Amino acid sequence: MTPVTPPAAVRRRRLLAAVAPLLVLAGAMTIPALGGAGDSLDTAAAIGASTPSSGPGSAVSVQDGGTTADPTAAAAVLTEVEDIAAAAGGTIEVTVLDADGKALLSSADASTPVYTASLVKLLVVHQILLQAETGTLVLTSADLQLMQAAIEASDDDAMNQLWVDFDGDALVDSAVETFGLTGTAPPADAGQWGQTTTTAADYATVLATYADTLTDADGDLLTGWLQSTTSTAADGFDQDFGLLSLDLDQVAAKQGWMCCLDDTRWLHSTGVLADGTVLVLLGTFPESTSWAQAGEALDAAAAATIGGT
Repeated sequence: MTPVTPPAAVRRRRLLAAVAPLLVLAGAMTIPALGGAGDSLDTAAAIGASTPSSGPGSAVSVQDGGTTADPTAAAAVLTEVEDIAAAAGGTIEVTVLDADGKALLSSADASTPVYTASLVKLLVVHQILLQAETGTLVLTSADLQLMQAAIEASDDDAMNQLWVDFDGDALVDSAVETFGLTGTAPPADAGQWGQTTTTAADYATVLATYADTLTDADGDLLTGWLQSTTSTAADGFDQDFGLLSLDLDQVAAKQGWMCCLDDTRWLHSTGVLADGTVLVLLGTFPESTSWAQAGEALDAAAAATIGGT
């Protein structure tokens, strides 16, 4: 797979035609030794770190100052999303930012950490690009192919290799510093990259500002990958849920899913819309809730959230 070259107009989020990382990781009944596919926990287990590559950038953040949405309308949307999630036996945390980075919606637990599943792939690939810019490391064409596969098809084998080659734990720590994150941390179980934690609020900050921390060329490259999310992931999982289930113009997206640690299923849908709106939906469900039921809940939550903002 060769790197794509997106249109120049998609560089910065404030100039984007569409940007929206949706992240992906598959669910499982058992935890394999390395990141698996299909119905296995999609994380690398007990893989050693190598070649530390920490290279912090300048911390950036979205604007503070409360929400800009009508309070009554915002409350109605959040209640609707809460009801949708509850009907499927779970919860869905929500953060929505406008094109200026101001909060439109934020659920009560938007700052509560949850497992990222494949959402961490964006953090890892972003930090690798950033550190290559500073000369901390040199990327090969093979590295770029792995990075593209990890983003577009959420390829877990590619992510396993990147995590080992570039010290994934250190990359997550660097991302925390770059973006000024407060609820994001590497996995407690070394090598289990899907168990990296983040919050809806933190991830919205990443989506809102990732391109502004990179050169134009690298920002375009990463945005192009995010806009090219495949309908079917490398492990066969259908990525057209949540934001990607809707009839929207180009969305730069990264999806995420994982099961069944602690009898729990995670399904996440995140991205940046054509108008620059950032939307993050982090779903947590009991294992007894099927992927189909969780997916329907994310679809409905995405429709309600976009319709309400």
